Amino acid sequence: MWRKDWQRGVCTVSFIGLALAILAGCSLLPGTEAVIQVSTTQGTVPLTVTYNGTASTGPDGISTYRWSFGDEAQVYAASGSYTFNHAGTFEIELMVRAEDGTTDTETVLVVVEPAFWVADENLDEIYKLDSSGNVLFTLDAPAAQPHGLAVALREGDWTLYVVCAGDGFQKLIQMDPVTGEVLAEYRAPAQDPGGLAYAPIAPFRVWHVDSLSRKIYEINPSDGLTLNAFGATYFQSSPNLGENPFLQTPQGIAWREGPKTAGALWVVEAETHLLYELEIVPAIDIFSSTQLTLLADPIELSASLFPITGIDWYDGYLWVAERDRHQVTQIDPETGQPTGAKLDGFPGAALSGLSVQK
Repeated sequence: MWRKDWQRGVCTVSFIGLALAILAGCSLLPGTEAVIQVSTTQGTVPLTVTYNGTASTGPDGISTYRWSFGDEAQVYAASGSYTFNHAGTFEIELMVRAEDGTTDTETVLVVVEPAFWVADENLDEIYKLDSSGNVLFTLDAPAAQPHGLAVALREGDWTLYVVCAGDGFQKLIQMDPVTGEVLAEYRAPAQDPGGLAYAPIAPFRVWHVDSLSRKIYEINPSDGLTLNAFGATYFQSSPNLGENPFLQTPQGIAWREGPKTAGALWVVEAETHLLYELEIVPAIDIFSSTQLTLLADPIELSASLFPITGIDWYDGYLWVAERDRHQVTQIDPETGQPTGAKLDGFPGAALSGLSVQK
């Protein structure tokens, strides 16, 4: 009625013995199965994953491989590599089509963690840390006394902007975050850099706050040209400022996505321990310029955090670089208090900048 060919692993089944074959656990036809093999499922941004689907099987072989990576990218190949340039949890999906037209899909999750960049002005070193505070690698600062960092994804490649006091010769330097190669060097505005931020939304700007001139500078990242400067007097007429001093002792600047298209800048005022949000209003034509609008309800940060030498946002939390404790601390923006999460134990003794690669 039916028999199973154990050598070939297939079944020869007569119509009469169909039911008996099913009961015996004999596969009537070889099925289509997608099989994913990846080099890793967890790492720090940017994370390159090698993928392979050649172990997939189907009747008479596989005719089509289609990969997706949790974004709009799709690849039609049996194997390859893909770089995740942002932190988060992503689903790699493989759909295979066999020669007989049958399909199967398999998925695997990849966790990409953020990287924390910090500088030390005493050692003139720059450190890339993982989310546990471990040093992934170290770069020599391109000039003396690094006072601010901003890691940026530009045209598909990561770049690192560093502002250095340089013993009175301020520099804004663009460098390769892997090799440390200096890609461009510009004269930094003012004399006492207090931090950098990069806005990854058009028109793409580097923002620099200076502690001596007490100004926020808008800089074109392509040529280092200073486009605008916003001092304390610019904000004095804001009804949201009141009697509080602003830009008297700025100790950090960060960009964050906001409800408006250009996002917002956040600036720490050390004298009052207040964190202010500044909405970026882009120029509407060639005859106008960028404007900054000071918003209401600044966040009061815990006094224990000061002095601060850098700030940035990640996953809804504020991260601050505490100079005296030599640690990076996570802050709840609702309360302005530390959450208990922190990065410490990395080298150096004069923390002087922070940027989260996310």
